[in-house]
Amino acid sequence: MLLVAAGLRLVRLEDNGFGTAYYAAGVRSMLQGLWLFFYNAFDPAGFISLDKPPVAFWIQTIFAAILGYSGWTIHLPQALAGITSVALLYRLVRPLGVPAAIVAALLLAIMPIAVAVDRSNNTDSWLIFFLLLAAVAALRGRGLSLVVAMALVGIAFNTKMLAALVCGPALLAAWLLAGKLDWRQRLLWMMAAAATLAVVSLSWAALFDLTPKTRRPYAGSSHDNSMLELIVMHNGLERFTRSAPPRGPSPAQTVHIVAYDAVPVGPLRLATPALAMQFAWTLPLAVLGTVFAWRRRRAVVALWSIWALTYGIIYSAAGGIFHAYYLATLGPPLAALAGIGCFELWRRGATHLAIGLGAAALWQAYIAGAALGWDSIWVGFPAVGLLAAIAALWRAKRPPAMIGGVALLVLPSLWALSAVFAPGNLTLPSASLPRWLGIDDGRGPILSRDWKALTDDPKLQAFLQQRKGQARFLLAAPNALLAAPVIIRTGQPVMAFGGFFGNDPVMSVDAFARAVERGEVRFVVLATNRRMRDFERWVRAHGTIVDPGLWRSLPPEPSRAIVLYDLAPK
Repeated sequence: MLLVAAGLRLVRLEDNGFGTAYYAAGVRSMLQGLWLFFYNAFDPAGFISLDKPPVAFWIQTIFAAILGYSGWTIHLPQALAGITSVALLYRLVRPLGVPAAIVAALLLAIMPIAVAVDRSNNTDSWLIFFLLLAAVAALRGRGLSLVVAMALVGIAFNTKMLAALVCGPALLAAWLLAGKLDWRQRLLWMMAAAATLAVVSLSWAALFDLTPKTRRPYAGSSHDNSMLELIVMHNGLERFTRSAPPRGPSPAQTVHIVAYDAVPVGPLRLATPALAMQFAWTLPLAVLGTVFAWRRRRAVVALWSIWALTYGIIYSAAGGIFHAYYLATLGPPLAALAGIGCFELWRRGATHLAIGLGAAALWQAYIAGAALGWDSIWVGFPAVGLLAAIAALWRAKRPPAMIGGVALLVLPSLWALSAVFAPGNLTLPSASLPRWLGIDDGRGPILSRDWKALTDDPKLQAFLQQRKGQARFLLAAPNALLAAPVIIRTGQPVMAFGGFFGNDPVMSVDAFARAVERGEVRFVVLATNRRMRDFERWVRAHGTIVDPGLWRSLPPEPSRAIVLYDLAPK
C-alpha cells in the first residue's frame, strides 16, 4: 500500500513546477532570514505575509534549505506527509482487523483528491497528517493522551487555522469512548486539553499581532492588519458567505468566470458528481461499515463517522470560498469506514458482501455516467462489479465478489492517475479523468488547466534586474499573483501592493507615491484585464509605458496582457 501511495505521489512530481506560486514565493522569501521565516513573509522585504499560518511553509522552507530551493523540494514534504498518512490510517484501523486496515490504506492511497493534494504545495496534506496523529493519541483513551491530541490539533490549526477544529468533536468522542476514567477525571483532563488547544492554536497568531505593526509584515488577506482577524474572517466566515467572488486569472472581457467550485450548497451538495468523483467512490461501503462495526469498536467508528459528518456538514454549507481540494480532509474517514465495511461484510458472508458491492457499483456508475456519459466504456467497470456482486449473491460464494471488488477499484485509480498525468490547475488541485481524456468536465477553464502568470518571463526579470539601481523593490504589482513569479525566479523584493487579490489595504496610494519619491520603487506591472482602481490610475497618470520589445518574450493572450510602467522622474 505504501508503494502504491509513493508511486502516485512521487512519480513526475517535478512536472508540477512551483505549484501554487504564491506559496512558493513565500518559501523563497523565508529562506532569506529568520525574521522572514518566523513571520511567514510572502516577499523578501517583509512587506506582507502569506494568508495561511506558517507550519506547512516552515516545513517546506526547511526542506528547501537542506535540499536546495526548487519546485520538487517544496512539493516533496507534502508527498511524504501523504504517504505517512496512509501508514497512520493503517495503524488506526488495524484494531478492527488487518484486512480492514489494508483495504482502508489502499483506498486512501488511491483516493483521487488525496493524490492531487499530496502532489501540491498547499497545506492540506500536513493538516491531515497532524489530525491523524491526534487521532492516534485520542484513541488511547488516557487523560494525558487527550492533552497530546489537542496539542496536535493546535499544530494543525497553525497549518490551516479553523479547518483543524472541525475534527475536534470526533477526537473528543473517540477519547471518551476509548477511556475508562470517571467523570471527574474526564472533566479535569478535558479542561486541561481545552487550555492546551487554546494556547498552542493561538500562540503564533498572538505573537504576530503583539509585534508592533511597523516591525512585521502586513497580515495578508486581512483588512485590519491582524492575524486574529484573518482567522475569523478570511479563513472563517468568508468560507460560508461572499458578496462578490474574485475573477480568475484569465477571464474574457465580457464573461465573469469564477475561480471557485460553483456547486450549490445544500444537504446533497457532496453527492454532486463534480465533487463526489474526488473522494466518494466507496461511500456505500463506508455507510455500511459505520452500521456493522459500531458494536465491536465504538470508539474507532465514532472517530471516523463523526469526522466525516462534521466536515461533510461544513462543506455542504460553505457557500463562500470553497474549492474541491478541501475534500481531502474527508479522505481518511471515508477510506477507514469503507475498509471496515468491506471486512464486516466479508465476515458476514457472500450475501452481505454482494449487497454492499452492488450498492457501491450502482453509486460508481452514477458518478462515472454523469462525468463521462452513460455510453462511455468506463461505465463498464462498475457494471462488471455489479454483475460480480449479483453472481456472488446468486451462488453465495465469495470469489465473484472479489472480482467485483477489483473492478470497483479501477475508476478511482484512473481518477487518481489523472492527477499525475493531467493535473489541471496546480493552485487548486483536483483529479479528473474527463480532463485527462480531453473531455469537458464542467469545471470551467480556470479550474481545468494551469495558467502561467505573464510575469514569469525571463526577459522581463533580466530587464528589471539590470535597471533596478538603488531601488528597494525590484518591481511593484497590484497583487501577489503577478508578484510571485518574479520573487521565485530572482529572490528579490517585489511589492504586492494590494495583497493576494489586490483588495488588501496594505498601504495608501499617497504612501506608495512617497515610496516612489524616495526611490524605493521604479517599475510597476499592471494587468489589462483587471478593474482599474486608485493604484492603477495613479501609476498610469505618473508612469511611462516601457516598450514591450525591451522586456517581453512571452506572447500576450487575447483575454489578458501586462503592461510595464517606469516611474522614474521624467
